[in-house]
Amino acid sequence: FRPGQETAVMRILSGLSTLVVLSTGMGKSLCYQLPAYLYSKRSPCMALVISPLVSLMDDQVSGLPQGLKAVCVHSSMSKAQREAVKAGKVQVLLLSPEALVGGGLSSSSCLPPADQLPPVAFACIDEVHCLSEWSHNFRPCYLRLCKVLRERLGVRCLLGLTATATVSTAQDVAHHLGIPEGEGLAVRSVAVPPNLCLSVSTDRDKDQALVSLLQGERFGSLDSIIVYCTRREETARIAAFIRTCLQGVKLRGIRRPLKWVADAYHAGLSAHERRRVQNSFMSGQLRVVVATVAFGMGLDKSDVRGVVHYNMPKNFESYVQEIGRAGRDGQPAQCHLFLNPEGEDLHELRRHIYADMVDCFTIKRLVQMVFPRCKCRELHQKQQELNKVRTGEKPADPEQEELRICYKHERAIPIQQTVEALDLREEGIETLLCYLELHPCRWVELLHPTFSSCRISCYKGPQQLRVVSRRCPPLAVCLAQQRLKGVRATQASSVEFDVIALADSMGWEVLPVKRALRQLQWNTSWQNGKPAGSLILVEFRELSFHLRSYGDLSEDELDGVCDFLHQRVTSREKAALQQLQVCFQAFQSVAFPTYAPCCDHADQEKSSQLKSLLVAYFEKQPVLDEPSTGAERGADHLQDQWEQQIQGDIRHFLSIRQDEKFSGRAVARIFHGIGSPCYPAQIYGRDRRFWRKYLHFDFHKIMRLATGEIVRWK
Repeated sequence: FRPGQETAVMRILSGLSTLVVLSTGMGKSLCYQLPAYLYSKRSPCMALVISPLVSLMDDQVSGLPQGLKAVCVHSSMSKAQREAVKAGKVQVLLLSPEALVGGGLSSSSCLPPADQLPPVAFACIDEVHCLSEWSHNFRPCYLRLCKVLRERLGVRCLLGLTATATVSTAQDVAHHLGIPEGEGLAVRSVAVPPNLCLSVSTDRDKDQALVSLLQGERFGSLDSIIVYCTRREETARIAAFIRTCLQGVKLRGIRRPLKWVADAYHAGLSAHERRRVQNSFMSGQLRVVVATVAFGMGLDKSDVRGVVHYNMPKNFESYVQEIGRAGRDGQPAQCHLFLNPEGEDLHELRRHIYADMVDCFTIKRLVQMVFPRCKCRELHQKQQELNKVRTGEKPADPEQEELRICYKHERAIPIQQTVEALDLREEGIETLLCYLELHPCRWVELLHPTFSSCRISCYKGPQQLRVVSRRCPPLAVCLAQQRLKGVRATQASSVEFDVIALADSMGWEVLPVKRALRQLQWNTSWQNGKPAGSLILVEFRELSFHLRSYGDLSEDELDGVCDFLHQRVTSREKAALQQLQVCFQAFQSVAFPTYAPCCDHADQEKSSQLKSLLVAYFEKQPVLDEPSTGAERGADHLQDQWEQQIQGDIRHFLSIRQDEKFSGRAVARIFHGIGSPCYPAQIYGRDRRFWRKYLHFDFHKIMRLATGEIVRWK
């Protein structure tokens, strides 16, 4: 065993949830492979492995020992694979968080029902730091992952594996895994691999510095290099620039002719194009990949010899993950980072953080959608009064009257309508709903997304609609509810309604209601002894968040829910900004003024100093309350000096778009170059008079100024 492996294996075999933090190449996979093998030898069972990327799952399956049989859960699973899972012939089942939880637009139908699965010995969550980093506004399924494992599949033992986790991240992940404080950490090794040589420089002309670095003695002889950029457009530009400058240039030490100089890779490319670039890089036909962070996590290439950061990463976790893709074979590898001396990278990365910002007003509107008023308390009080009259009972104790009467109603919140109404991405809304579900009060219970709107059309006219309602209770209730609301559509041959609200009012489950409505379409009528069909069309549409929530919350409780959500969102934003600041200061402290001193040879002293800062960060994360860089102080000075100009630009912006409605948040986003569902970059980014103009100014201050100008404008 390597350090930490035996402890982790023994804890899993003892049924104890465990968090393992080990550097890349230290054998984390054995920590789930060996327990899965031993459990399967004892009795028919399997281990679940939750992995963030399909490419990672494919690598894990191909790397399993012969004694283990594994299957990946995805939409293209064969019938034989499904039967093997049900029959207990599979020891390891790999799946994504979405396949397990079934959130968003994805479906969990590819996973067999829980009662058809063999017992789950334990669940392993690979790259478990994603529980803390990816679960907010990116892949909210991660937030609900542990809850679903426990409640739906009855899993009691959880194993988390990661190569990067600060003390605070480890505590957050341990809380998700249900590990008691101070227990469950099998091993923690956060040292940067010794074979990596690190360097940082603050070049003003990064393009030329990058090309010179790739031609120098240090990087010029390296075969496989990854260059990381923050923005997609930047990857294509940098790749083209490298091709132009290095095409035909003979570099020392390169074994093959450079017909494969550089190419771009980012999530905006087609699947075919991404696969072509990755395959070319894996096979050695492509020397340099210029990519966003979308490239690398599922990369199983042990001989990457160099990693260059054209832009600063958002935090040390990302930096360690990205440089960890070099030198996995243990041979020396080179890593360099270009740091913008004016702090431009800081502004660009803050822009990504502010993209997820949610204001109090938006949160309040969402809370009103989630907790609409119900009549449970009113009906309960009427029933109590009737009982008192009948039995002559004494008035109930006032304290008992304060108990919650509502036992949650099923709601449907249309996804697209809500996205447009709140100007929030679907993932952001789902994140807020997950916060409510995981609150100790369990304000909501999230169910699988569903189609909530039902439209029934009768081709034979209004008479047919009334006739079929007599044999379909849900349709009869729908028509009765419309009559109670004063809607008497005697000439209507179709009706449209919220099927979730209808089921809730009937006290039925949604599934039987939908089944009864669908049956209308398939009931065949007969004319002259021949089947004539039902002549009824039943359509379900409007994909919606499906949940159960209370309807009798008091005003104080609703305010408390809003405060909880706003505090949670604000704390995440502050933590991300703080991590960014810590990262910038650390890189700045070890940076050379130019690339020249580290072009031919890495400075071992500076490299060791940066590694020490990384270890210190992961062991004990420092706390910074105020920005302290010169760039920050300069930005603050500029904001005070140019406040009147910003207000003038806001007034100009509002005057030329008088027919549109803007909030302070929307204006601040446009001035920072942040696209949103209602104000997409494809449209508002065309006007360069405002788009990204004030990227270096404080987002919240612009939002306050814009709100003030909008109020005055109205």
